[in-house]
Amino acid sequence: MIEIKKYNVLYVDPPWDFDNRFKSSKKREDGKTIQRSITEKYPTMSIEELKGLREFVNRITTKNSVLFMWTTDAHLKNALEIMEAWGYTYKTIAFIWNKKEKSGKQVCYMGMWTMKGSEICLLGTKGNPHKFLKSRKVRQLVEAERGRHSEKPQEVRDRIVEMFGENASYLEMFAREKVPPFDVWGNEVDSDVQI
Repeated sequence: MIEIKKYNVLYVDPPWDFDNRFKSSKKREDGKTIQRSITEKYPTMSIEELKGLREFVNRITTKNSVLFMWTTDAHLKNALEIMEAWGYTYKTIAFIWNKKEKSGKQVCYMGMWTMKGSEICLLGTKGNPHKFLKSRKVRQLVEAERGRHSEKPQEVRDRIVEMFGENASYLEMFAREKVPPFDVWGNEVDSDVQI
């Protein structure tokens, strides 16, 4: 039997399905407008598909583990449901990312109710991972430049490592690149673990 590596820190940016609720339009050089949706950037998953990863998550995590999960405000309720389905209890908002342009100005784009410019990363726990917390001095607010679509700032990974130290075992789910000390899993990288 092959021994499966267990992780006590999961860092997750789910491929949220927006049900084409959020489309953007872009004018082409010929003057025509084209509609684009999030699914053109990468394959998305339904809430039920994400909840269905429970067995995988339970197989690769220790009984005392922490989950960091990115969500949009539109998916907040779903993120909490997924967290619970995976066996985690919501504790707090770990990070609020205030997105910046290269110029330093805050990113601002239209939302359904207010102008948007930030994302949140939730924290949930399973068991008692508090016992391997190394630092309580990590700040919640992250002000960092926006990169390519859905890319999250490296500063957040760095802060997570500061919180739990070099000896914790880290897995980034739905990763696009491998950034040590995180192992990775996803369809855009050579995964360190298999379903």
